[in-house]
Amino acid sequence: MVELIYTKEVLFIMRKTKAVIAKLLLVAVFISLFAGVQGITTEAAAAVAKLSLMVGQTKKVTIKNAKNYKISWKIKNKKIATFKKSGKYAVKVTAKKAGKTTLTATVKKGRKKKRLFCKITVNKIKTKVIKTLLNTPKPTVVPTLEPTPKPTPKPTVTPKPTVTPTLEPTLEPTPEPTSAPTFEPQDMSVPAMKKIFKSVIDNVGTCMNYNEMTENGWQKLQNTDTMKVVDYHFNSFTLKNEMNPDNILNKHTMIFVADAKAEGYVISDDYKESVVPALILEPIDEVLAIAKQHNIRMRAHTLIWHQQTPTWFFKEDYSDDGDIVDESTMNARLEFYVRTIMRYTMQKEKELTGEAGSLVYAWDVLNEYVHRTNDPITPTWTDVYGDMGLKPTYIKAAFEYAYDELKKENVQDKVTLFCNDYDTYFNVNNELALISYINQGEEAKICGGIGMQSHRDIKRPTLEEYGNALKAFMNAGLEVQITELDITINFDTDGVAGDYGDSPSYDYKDERETDSDQAAFTKDFIKQIVVIQKKRDKTISPKGITGITVGGLSDQVSLRSRCRPLFFTRRSIRVKDVATGEYQTRYYYAPKQSYEAMIEALK
Repeated sequence: MVELIYTKEVLFIMRKTKAVIAKLLLVAVFISLFAGVQGITTEAAAAVAKLSLMVGQTKKVTIKNAKNYKISWKIKNKKIATFKKSGKYAVKVTAKKAGKTTLTATVKKGRKKKRLFCKITVNKIKTKVIKTLLNTPKPTVVPTLEPTPKPTPKPTVTPKPTVTPTLEPTLEPTPEPTSAPTFEPQDMSVPAMKKIFKSVIDNVGTCMNYNEMTENGWQKLQNTDTMKVVDYHFNSFTLKNEMNPDNILNKHTMIFVADAKAEGYVISDDYKESVVPALILEPIDEVLAIAKQHNIRMRAHTLIWHQQTPTWFFKEDYSDDGDIVDESTMNARLEFYVRTIMRYTMQKEKELTGEAGSLVYAWDVLNEYVHRTNDPITPTWTDVYGDMGLKPTYIKAAFEYAYDELKKENVQDKVTLFCNDYDTYFNVNNELALISYINQGEEAKICGGIGMQSHRDIKRPTLEEYGNALKAFMNAGLEVQITELDITINFDTDGVAGDYGDSPSYDYKDERETDSDQAAFTKDFIKQIVVIQKKRDKTISPKGITGITVGGLSDQVSLRSRCRPLFFTRRSIRVKDVATGEYQTRYYYAPKQSYEAMIEALK
């Protein structure tokens, strides 16, 4: 933002007469009316603010301390730049073409008004060097929307640092060990989760993050103690948000198509635009390297998610203020996005292990479509294609692009493409109808599986409801993965629906349910899964359940932490380093009764 402060009026006193004094008093009253208005905030403080943008760039201009004032805006040359209101006291200015113009804000209070000016200069797109995405490391000149390129070290991208709310009351620390070298983050005598599921379900995982900060200020995939727990219990993991479109497209920097192709971006002949958005792909390198180092595989989550995509991705010229694009333009953008991410990921797998499909064994191509929403203020896929019900052509196309990329590497038989959704047990027919449409007329089941997000409560859904859904998906010949598994107690299953459609709100409600109640339900639930898996008709469902992924390592990292939904609880411990004599805080993961019940169910 830039700061614009209007010039003070200079009063010329010509004669010391009563008439002049009267005029001065009148001006003083006028100035006092606007004493609270402190100018326009942009990028440089000056008598008249100056704003510099690149073509296609958008910046915000705000009048400071303008509460209770009426403001109107005008721009001199709309061919150079346009504006759009952003709240009562600000506008977003978008650069259209190179040139100069002036933005004027008229501030009114009663009969009095004052004009504030912002001189706008629009420059042509400049260029900078980006990292080679595929194969060769040669630098390539690409356009950027940054007004002044600055050299930066190799990026470690943090799309949107988030803090997970923790509702769990503080736990008493356990007695501290005497030295750091003897500390283990968990009891290694407890049977590992991947071992107790062995011969029943092959892939046993947890949800993790890499760059996203947790409430404790560290990244789980970069924390040594955490990875010790992961190594012991799991052979699979799912990134929580870092492969979502919101994060992959977070740069909002454009690259010329010719340069993008040279760097390995996959752009079809149907793509008619001159630029594509730069994708944030560097975290994939780091995450795959960690997966190889720890001998753990990944579920890639997710390529398409109804509301988790930047609004500009659906607009002309990739501009915040552009009109919604037509279907043919969006089809080309979708193909570019899906193919580029998948090809990049498989290329990195080959660099690390010599083989595509060696680290990523499942892709959530689609997430939560049956529960799609469309905020009228925030454009989504629905604004481009309309609501296509259970026959969305663009979703089918996304699976076709993804499956074709698997075929190019000849890994379509060992890597599965999934539809992932929540409350699938209440929407069995809709989920099956959607997948049936995706696979209709295809040479194979391009959507080969369904991810059953299992945010369970000990009361909802019932064991019967869950079991019937599981059987229905298997009887349709689908590979099933249980994703985001957690089991709550004291959860308001009768509350008013919140952000999750027909689901009850994620609220705590004291129903006097205990850890013992949770353990008893967990035992019955896991037994049910095992029985259905072992008794399935293997001629119809040869793979059955191929994965189970818990929603996180401990109660404290869950959005529903107060309802104690996970199988471990985390305790902080003060550990003394014998060599230095200094203390440090570390974390110990203690199994709960529900984990012990899981062990019993699998005996």
